[in-house]
Amino acid sequence: MASTNFSTRATSGVKTMLTQNLIIPGARLPQQHAAIQTELDQAVAGVIRRAVFTPGQEVEAFEAEFAAYMGVKYAVGVSSGSAAVLLALKALNLQPGDEVISTPQVDISASAPVTQAGAQLVWVDIHPHSYNLDPEQLAAAVTSRTRAIVVAHMYGNPAEMQPILGIAARHNLPVIEDAALAVGATYRGQPVGSWGMLGCFSFSPGKILGAFGKAGMVVTHDAALAQQVRMWSSYGFDLASLKAIERGEIGAQFEYEAEGFNARLDELHAAVLRVKLRYLDEWVRRRRENAGLYREILADLEPEHMLLPQDTPETEPAFRVFVIRSPRRDGLMRHLAKSGIWSGLNYVPPLHLQPVYGYLGCRLGDFPQTEQVARELLCLPTIPELARQEVEKVGETIREYFLRS
Repeated sequence: MASTNFSTRATSGVKTMLTQNLIIPGARLPQQHAAIQTELDQAVAGVIRRAVFTPGQEVEAFEAEFAAYMGVKYAVGVSSGSAAVLLALKALNLQPGDEVISTPQVDISASAPVTQAGAQLVWVDIHPHSYNLDPEQLAAAVTSRTRAIVVAHMYGNPAEMQPILGIAARHNLPVIEDAALAVGATYRGQPVGSWGMLGCFSFSPGKILGAFGKAGMVVTHDAALAQQVRMWSSYGFDLASLKAIERGEIGAQFEYEAEGFNARLDELHAAVLRVKLRYLDEWVRRRRENAGLYREILADLEPEHMLLPQDTPETEPAFRVFVIRSPRRDGLMRHLAKSGIWSGLNYVPPLHLQPVYGYLGCRLGDFPQTEQVARELLCLPTIPELARQEVEKVGETIREYFLRS
């Protein structure tokens, strides 16, 4: 199954093809919204009628409802998933020279916050089956300078949190979960994002739970960390001043604790997300059904033609997408595109080979599992709006490519 060359030239033009004349797309937001239109209209109208758009009753209610859904004590609404990771890191009070361990098989929105928070990136390779941070690689990478671990749950598939947390506990390290792609997923029956010291979520429109624009959340069991996240997201206001401002009781007298950010969740997005949160479990259930149907249709193509995601009894993925791997990935992409079917690439080239991180001195071959996944992995649509016949069409088109070409 291994590919030997890492190149993106073979995919030239495919992304353009995938945006045109799609019969089976990767998202159907108009259809999703139409099914809950009355509730959305009422929620948006309520915000407009009150004319309060900075954080208020909708944000407060959504934070409480999401915390309850996650089984955590505190949730702080923020402006995006990227902001969530940055604010979580800032809450840890990292210092220059501190190291934060992650993987290069993530979006830059998960790696840039590390350096933006003043720390140094340290990458480890991914597990070849889960595509998440490999606990064995993590254990070998911890040094006296390590101050935190960022664990992403890739493609909606939970990382191995128990061994990761065990390593973190031995070294007294906080774990931040990047659950941007995995809201609704569970590990050992517990929601991902609630295992670490802090959990980060993205609610951009195309995510499993999406607002009408950019939005995010940080969750934690720690009151002091929640206060730090809220302070950093609110220009650095001390919280007493912030509460007074929100009540309209403050004049010129207020204090800043830090040079913070303007990264709060607004009322409109919170109102929309409150409506959608009621449907999250059902939407995730449908994604799992679609993933199960892909497995049935494609099972006999493994391992000769492709690799399917590996099930474990400990995990219940949310299936942001259904990922397959094949050395013939690029040709399959073209075949699907010609049939009007969306498929997607992610993290190509991986971060350690991106020019922006050239200063780290990484080379091709440094992270072999990450590089092989970048060459071979393909994302298939799992959106809950897909009909069974459409999932079957995707599966049969894949079978046609491998068995008739």
